[in-house]
Amino acid sequence: MAAASPTRPSRLLAIAAAGLIVTAGSGCPKKGSPSDQLAVSPDLASQTGQAKCGVKASAAKPLVVEWPAADRGALEARANRSLVAVRYQGCEMEVLTNCTVQGTYSYLGLNQKREGVRIKSVDELYAQLPVGAVALEGKLERAGQLNVDMVIVGRKEAERSEFSEQDLDGRCTEATHVITGITLGAFSFYAGASAEVGAAVKVGNIGAGASSGTEREVLKEDGNADACAAASQSDAAAPDGCGALLRVEVVPIDRIFGGDTVADGGSGGTTTSDPTTNGTGTGPSDGGGALPDDQYTKRRKLWTALVVTGYGLALGGLGALYGGIAIRKKGNDALSSEPAAAPGSARQDALRQVNLGTGLLIGAAAGASLGLVLAVFANTRLKKLKTQQGASIGPSLYPGGAGVAARIRF
Repeated sequence: MAAASPTRPSRLLAIAAAGLIVTAGSGCPKKGSPSDQLAVSPDLASQTGQAKCGVKASAAKPLVVEWPAADRGALEARANRSLVAVRYQGCEMEVLTNCTVQGTYSYLGLNQKREGVRIKSVDELYAQLPVGAVALEGKLERAGQLNVDMVIVGRKEAERSEFSEQDLDGRCTEATHVITGITLGAFSFYAGASAEVGAAVKVGNIGAGASSGTEREVLKEDGNADACAAASQSDAAAPDGCGALLRVEVVPIDRIFGGDTVADGGSGGTTTSDPTTNGTGTGPSDGGGALPDDQYTKRRKLWTALVVTGYGLALGGLGALYGGIAIRKKGNDALSSEPAAAPGSARQDALRQVNLGTGLLIGAAAGASLGLVLAVFANTRLKKLKTQQGASIGPSLYPGGAGVAARIRF
């Protein structure tokens, strides 16, 4: 008992400390205290700008009304010529004007529609305007609300919705998505309270019939509501003055056999690597597999040129061989017609012909052999390359999953 007494104070202190900790943890913190702030999970506004862009599913169909006029003009001009490839990652979308996608858009007229988008929080800002959200956060905080009033008259749509690197031409190494749909009409993008809408069919700042007692700052406008009034479903194109770009729809490029691609539109997520590279992205692995189209084209042209060169050398060597035989035969005939002891220029000429023919025979035989070896070797590599590229089966990583992919080239 005497030995146990010295430990009792320390045990009592430990029990008392544990009781204080439990009491502090179970108590109700005061409003606004540090513990209250720690208990609240961070919302979207506390995350980084890049992370916010991937939270909403609507990132695959972003509005483009906040784009600078020059950028919207570049997209509009490109869409009039071919399908549009973009680099879309995180909160950034860049139109790749030097990259061409096979195909065009067809216009589909719609019954005139009016839509108003009201943005009152950072969550809504990144959901509706992911590309310009970072720059607009301060404007939203000061104005309290951002608004987009739109008149929709039609759409431009691609004839298909799946694309791979084979469909791209030009400087497309940075391409991650293809725009498959573009909504057209007119819009007004402004900061401040939205306009009051009465019985009239006009919406917000677009057209007459809207009134508001609150100041509004117009940020962007494009298209004319009066021009949109003439639109109909039978139109082959949007009416003049009513073709402003409102919203785009994007799909990721499947780079099963090519470079990297973003896994989800606007998510800023991880990238998938090319299974045909050696892990560095510099070229195919030793184990084989299909090459990216640009590398395949370069190698095919190289081996084809070597095949043609080799056969050309072989044919040229054969021709020279026959020439050498003829020259040597002519010299021997001349020598046989002249007495061996007879001096003179005729005999010297005959000897020179024999020597020339002999040298030509040796050189032609060597050239023909070298050309034939080169042609056979290059032709074998060319066939192997075409077989490797024409039909290959291997692992593939693509947006949304992975599996085994087969590729057949005709």
